[in-house]
Amino acid sequence: MHAFLSYNHADEETARGLGVQLKLVGADVWFDQWEIRAGDSIPGKLDAGLSTFDTFILLWSRHAEKSAWVRRELEAAIQLGIDNTHTRIIPVRLDFTELPVLLRPLKRLDIFTPHAINEAVVEIMGFASDRERVRAIQAVLESAKVKIDFFHGYGPTVGCPRCGAGLEAIEGWNQTDYKRGDTYAGARCKECGWHDGGEV
Repeated sequence: MHAFLSYNHADEETARGLGVQLKLVGADVWFDQWEIRAGDSIPGKLDAGLSTFDTFILLWSRHAEKSAWVRRELEAAIQLGIDNTHTRIIPVRLDFTELPVLLRPLKRLDIFTPHAINEAVVEIMGFASDRERVRAIQAVLESAKVKIDFFHGYGPTVGCPRCGAGLEAIEGWNQTDYKRGDTYAGARCKECGWHDGGEV
């Protein structure tokens, strides 16, 4: 699947979350924050992205409704859908803003909570269940030969999120607040000093 994510920048967090989850199951995702670099032609990059997708995912919200860029991307996607019947347009509502008239006959998805992203991925990819999504993630990680470790209080990691050091630089930590009777744990980077965690 070659998916193009269309969204307004006010909805960037949800767009990024959906894009990451789609990549984790093996989809090729065009997300402007990953594709457009300093000095690139924005219209040129958008044109390239819009010419190669087979699935157009429209993140629709009150912000997207007011966005001229989102409207232009949608118009291009509709035209491509007319020219190529294999093109899918998937409207994804982020709030209760009414969809454009041409999209109302299409089956839509709703992402009103962060948990709904996983459900949307299952629908977009055509998985039979969430277990199939999990198997797809595992297959992608295995094929990429990604080494993952789990740190109590922080969670799974492949390296330092600040400096990019590998797992060899990450160590677990734990600390007890004896006055409150609380225990905290997490992970830290021996190279840059990054650390994170929480109560366990």
